[in-house]
Amino acid sequence: METRFHGYTFTSDPGRVFAPRAATEQLVDAALERIGDGPARIADIGTGSGAIAITLALRAPLVELWASDTCARALELAKGNAERLGARVHLVKGDLLDGLPRDLDLIVANLPYLSADAQGYEHEPAAAVFSTGDGLDHYRRLIAGAGDHLSADGGVLIQFEGKVLEAERSELPWLRSQLESLVAAA
Repeated sequence: METRFHGYTFTSDPGRVFAPRAATEQLVDAALERIGDGPARIADIGTGSGAIAITLALRAPLVELWASDTCARALELAKGNAERLGARVHLVKGDLLDGLPRDLDLIVANLPYLSADAQGYEHEPAAAVFSTGDGLDHYRRLIAGAGDHLSADGGVLIQFEGKVLEAERSELPWLRSQLESLVAAA
């Protein structure tokens, strides 16, 4: 199956790899605005089909991009999309930041954040949709490790419930508290 994302056509595999969503284009837009035209080192965590990483690599050719995922099928799909679209992306099989370099300028992520009792996602792979506990465990672990992988002026952009949240390296505790507040308010 094919899916349009940010003007590009991606091969997707619904039910096995989370399909790119138009709402996630705002995460790409925020990343492009942050990095501008210069070189940057970026990691896309939980890349799935590679839509975010590949789009960033194509729209900002001076960036060096890493895309990680725990799912071998997702990485295979991302590799095929990158090759077909002509994007240079380092693909890494690992949990969150495992295997990724230090001194990143930006970490972007659209991770699983729903608790197991959420409805309406029966046709998506559970590992790409649901997190443990209240749904924030993936983001808590990412935020806890992000500081070790960011440059001094690096930052994090995440998508959560359709919103893009941004934090500088020094603001990671604030980002965690924002997520906790959003979940508590729901």
